[in-house]
Amino acid sequence: MPKIHVAAGVLNQTPLDWEGNFQRILGAIQVAADAGANLVCFPEMCLTGYGCEDQFFSPFTQEKAQEYVHKLLDYSKDTVLLVGLPLSFEANLYNVVAVLYQGKIQAYIPKQFLANEGLHYEARWFSAWPAGIRTVIQGIPFGDYRLGLGDICFGVEICQDAWEGEKRPAHALAKRGVSFICNPTASHFSFGKSKVRQQLALEGASIIQGAYVFANLLGNESGRTIFDGDAYIAQDGKILAQTKRFSFQDSQVISATIDVNGFTSHADDLIQMGALSSQTAKPIVPEISTWESTKYIKEEEFARSIALGLWDYLRKSYSYGYVISLSGGADSSAIASLCASAIHLAVEELGWAGVQKRLAFIPWMNTCAHEADLLRQLMTTIYQGTVNSSADTRISAAALAVSIGTQHHEIEIDALVQGYRSLIESTIQRPLTWEQDDITLQNVQARVRAPSAWMLANIKNALLLATSNRSEASVGYATMDGDTSGSISPIAGIDKAYLRTWLRWMEKEGLDGLWRVAGLAHVNQLEPSAELRPLDTKQVDEEDLMPYPILNALERWSFYEHQSPAACFESLKRVYGAQFSSEQLNGFIHRFFRLWARNQWKRERYAPGFHVDDYSLDPKSWLRFPILSAGLEKDLPQ
Repeated sequence: MPKIHVAAGVLNQTPLDWEGNFQRILGAIQVAADAGANLVCFPEMCLTGYGCEDQFFSPFTQEKAQEYVHKLLDYSKDTVLLVGLPLSFEANLYNVVAVLYQGKIQAYIPKQFLANEGLHYEARWFSAWPAGIRTVIQGIPFGDYRLGLGDICFGVEICQDAWEGEKRPAHALAKRGVSFICNPTASHFSFGKSKVRQQLALEGASIIQGAYVFANLLGNESGRTIFDGDAYIAQDGKILAQTKRFSFQDSQVISATIDVNGFTSHADDLIQMGALSSQTAKPIVPEISTWESTKYIKEEEFARSIALGLWDYLRKSYSYGYVISLSGGADSSAIASLCASAIHLAVEELGWAGVQKRLAFIPWMNTCAHEADLLRQLMTTIYQGTVNSSADTRISAAALAVSIGTQHHEIEIDALVQGYRSLIESTIQRPLTWEQDDITLQNVQARVRAPSAWMLANIKNALLLATSNRSEASVGYATMDGDTSGSISPIAGIDKAYLRTWLRWMEKEGLDGLWRVAGLAHVNQLEPSAELRPLDTKQVDEEDLMPYPILNALERWSFYEHQSPAACFESLKRVYGAQFSSEQLNGFIHRFFRLWARNQWKRERYAPGFHVDDYSLDPKSWLRFPILSAGLEKDLPQ
């Protein structure tokens, strides 16, 4: 049986970063070449970046992609390279893979199925290519081709192609006779999704009775979306090599020598590229991370995905740190812990020299001698107390700041609150009271905290992190220009119930069972409260709203499973009927739908958040809902 040494290259790219993307590809090519790879499969749209959005419409973007794919030709003389880019043909734009070898573009293979749900809007920019159609563009074969290397041939599936079940191109490629398939992909992270990708690779190999090479993007590429950076080489029901997910490196490469079936079919769909070059193979097969097999896989994935997202956002935006209004509650404490995790993981993987290199744009970077120095410089936390703030949350915030090692400040904002209150009271000619002006008096406290936090962020050229979560976004339990203030909203994609579970895990178990945040002990003993009403009222979030597990269930049934209001009520009674009375459940569901419809405008104004679950409420990337509507509460049974 013929042999070929194949490699998959994972890249942390940035949209429109022509030279940077090119250099990261070159770095991975060099690693693959040193390993003796005959072929390297890179991720989808790796030349331009996958998240170019409407800039894909620009002819300039397409011109730059062509410029840089031609720059790669000199590196393809002995190694087959698969790189992704946009390409126009007959007034349509296609998502294609350029196959480079022997110093020329051998073929363009276009994507047959577009990702067009959830986070993805590919059909806005691209057209799907019909199976079995082949043509030529500027003398280069373009279409549904196979590629030949002596007596070996391979085919291509691009990301979504592999998710199409019986329609996936692998089935047709099996009938046409291929030795292996390459899949350049840009498949975003969500909980448990890597196992699905791994299974697709194994199934693809099984369909063609050959091998499968899968390469994904890595990191926070364009703001909201985080990529695992997983790559797989699969054959005979086994994963021969796979990358370490959520790496802080610019690129990763895996490689393996595969024995494949030769072919005898020389139909007109085959581009014969020439024989393989002879190279000494040195397979790159990293050890699988121990945390991948833990029972706490969801907690590990959450911590590592958000940490990587925060790290990439910091360096790609050329910011000098993070500012967090640390209330002592669950949300801000989680964000502070995730920022600390980002710094810890970066130092752990990149080493001190690697961190210094990536943060060299920060003027004071060379004054830091070690991780603790860096964390203190990068992280600023501030507790802003009022007469309604408890000693418990003040202690909680201070304990966490000391545990992590942030620059921590405490200020009192009662005078500011009273100043605004007096101004309005004199304007409306009456005193504000809790009986008559409850929401007004709560919101002014949250909003008054924002300017101080923004001032610190401006002074430090840092990112202000908004502290609202997905459960709050559902029902608008957040103050616009208060806890929603920030340039990014790291936990807007996760529910409050899970966040509390994660905080306990981070205190007791920690990353890979080794790195914990002991300072979370205080917050983990507190009942979530906004602490905006007088302390003697004992304000509790779940009493203001409903139990968080119920809120999350209603959110999922309604907007992920698309159940009608009546069906949601039946589901609610079935699941929670033994714990709550019919009257309570009726109150919960009416409150949920009433607040949901009323607060779409808030969701529209949230800072960009990270996608981590299988759905989100972000109207710019997942769930659209009318800002003005008749709502859904009216459709509940009376």
